Amino acid sequence: MRRSTIWLVILALAITSCGRRSGAGSGERIITVTIPPFAWFVEGIAGDDYKVNVFLPPGADHHIWEPLPAQINSLSASEALIINGKLGFEEAWMDRFTQVNPEMKILDLSRNIPLIGSGETVAEEEYLSYVSDASAGADHDGHAHGADTTEGDDHDGHAHEGGSHEAHPNKGESHDSHAHGGPDPHYWMSPSVAMIMAHDIMDFLVELNPGSYEKYGANLVAVLKRIVEIDSLVRQAVATAPNKTVMIYHPALAYMGRDYGFEQVSFEDEGKSPSPARMKELIDFARDKEIKTIFIQAEYDLRNAQSLSGETGAELIVINPMNRNWPEAVLEVARAIASQQSPVRSRQSGTED
Repeated sequence: MRRSTIWLVILALAITSCGRRSGAGSGERIITVTIPPFAWFVEGIAGDDYKVNVFLPPGADHHIWEPLPAQINSLSASEALIINGKLGFEEAWMDRFTQVNPEMKILDLSRNIPLIGSGETVAEEEYLSYVSDASAGADHDGHAHGADTTEGDDHDGHAHEGGSHEAHPNKGESHDSHAHGGPDPHYWMSPSVAMIMAHDIMDFLVELNPGSYEKYGANLVAVLKRIVEIDSLVRQAVATAPNKTVMIYHPALAYMGRDYGFEQVSFEDEGKSPSPARMKELIDFARDKEIKTIFIQAEYDLRNAQSLSGETGAELIVINPMNRNWPEAVLEVARAIASQQSPVRSRQSGTED
């Protein structure tokens, strides 16, 4: 009798496990993505074939976030996992993710992306040069600012709709200002890069569900069309912007800046809030370069950004690169860059522009 009871318990556990793997017995097929913007691409291409589970909750800082046990265990129901590939929490927890579901297929979206390595942006180099000159009492008005327009420097380099999504050699090594070392993970903020992501997600979905090739292909065309529209809007916004340098608390716009011709200066200091000395340097730099826009992500402390905005007159704009609505995440940055006001007075001539 006791042996029969034990086998009944084992059978019940097996049935429960199968139910979890298939979407809690509902027949749902589930794909998990590590950050919210990826959901937009999966939902756009897969349609209603999959329910998309997002790991990183709204407002969480992906640099320090740790998944709860229930979130990790939810992977047991996922058919696949799509990761950024360069986020710290993914690396720290990947072994645990695969232990929960060894059969889960994984797509690393960074694999075909022309990544920005560990280094400094042109604007950061200009800022550091500015600080060095200022400390030496040198004249620092001669530094160029804005996009590098050297002939032959292609800021795009990616095919638009229907273009190839083959791996590209890493370029733009001098453009990264990511404070944590290693490749900058914020590649999804560039529409040019998003085209590569969309192709890779479509290919991955076809591997999971070969019978839906035509459906996913048609949906991919629609997604690419939307990305191309956003690409055009970003190009127009940057082209008409009176100032091609923006300040941002955490450097999340390196890829967009590289591909569309503007520069970011981060006032986060190696992942920490800026010191009073650095704040003074940043204020002087922003005034001298007539920077009109300061970006900060919603998950960070607003106080330093508000102080910098108040001292310089630059507009403080809260952005959300982790917005699940990827087009809105990109367009809110483009709109802010385009809406910058031209400098009221020329510092060199002292006359109205």
